[in-house]
Amino acid sequence: MSDSAAIEAPCPWHRDTLQQVLARRDAGRLPHALLFTGPAGIGKGRLAESLLQVLLCESPRGGLACGRCHGCHMSTAGTHPDLCRVMPAEPGKAIRIDQVRELMEFASRTPQYGGHRVALLMPAQAMNRNAQNALLKTLEEPGADTLLILVCDQLSALLPTVRSRCQQQSLPVPPLSVAEPWVAGQLAVPERAAALLAAAGGAPLKAVALEQADWFGERAALVQALARTGAGQASPVVIARQFASYDTQALLEACYGWVRQALRLSQGAHSVTDPELARAMPQLARLPATRLLEFAAAVSRARRLFLSAANPNRDLLLEQLLLILAGHERVAALEI
Repeated sequence: MSDSAAIEAPCPWHRDTLQQVLARRDAGRLPHALLFTGPAGIGKGRLAESLLQVLLCESPRGGLACGRCHGCHMSTAGTHPDLCRVMPAEPGKAIRIDQVRELMEFASRTPQYGGHRVALLMPAQAMNRNAQNALLKTLEEPGADTLLILVCDQLSALLPTVRSRCQQQSLPVPPLSVAEPWVAGQLAVPERAAALLAAAGGAPLKAVALEQADWFGERAALVQALARTGAGQASPVVIARQFASYDTQALLEACYGWVRQALRLSQGAHSVTDPELARAMPQLARLPATRLLEFAAAVSRARRLFLSAANPNRDLLLEQLLLILAGHERVAALEI
């Protein structure tokens, strides 16, 4: 075939990881199940796609799929008979047990092209308990030459029995020295890279996506609103309504990052790198450290609630978080 297929290359900070997995394949030590874990937005999905494309490629080059063979065209088109992708029907929805059962049937077959049969489950935390239990049989008795790749943002959402049957590869947030130049190269305004990475908790792909977020241009006002709430100068209920107008999951991620910056600033070990926050962040840093820590812990729990597809009441959750920041004792025992 003359036309090139759209081959996925891993992010620069995952190239070594891909080569290590392929070296295990070449040495005959590739496991039957790989579990890529780490924060959302660091490129785990790209790494998984790169790996499966190499495994299904007829003539890989330089550790990547060639992009020209029949296998590459089928894998990128989603028509390869030795490839099974298991994902939620819609973002935020669950992976259903019938999808896992289809995967089990797929894994029991013989590879049609004589190589590997590859199944990708992403995000793995979208499987509920029943779906995870159904997957155990395939994890325990995979078919010959079958590789399951699980991509997970929230490891605690996977059953211990699932985790123990996979070879786990923990992938951290890449160093700022690597992430910032890459993010800058993806942006319309490269100078925003540092601020976007800070708001995204260091996750590069999330940082790029945040450039289009409606709240990013309002971040100084939002940090100031947090500071005023914590100082008793603004109503938690009113500020919660303001926060509710934005994407809740993304804003919770940003709030967690802002509070971490404020804590470091209060300890004198961190300067404000985002000029937009140069005035607002010191105000947040003046709040009691214990209160900031309690708020950060509550935000972390709230983020897990949303990742678990528990569908919490957004307005009530935001109000409870801001009451904690304001130091209201009556919400200290709330289970967020």
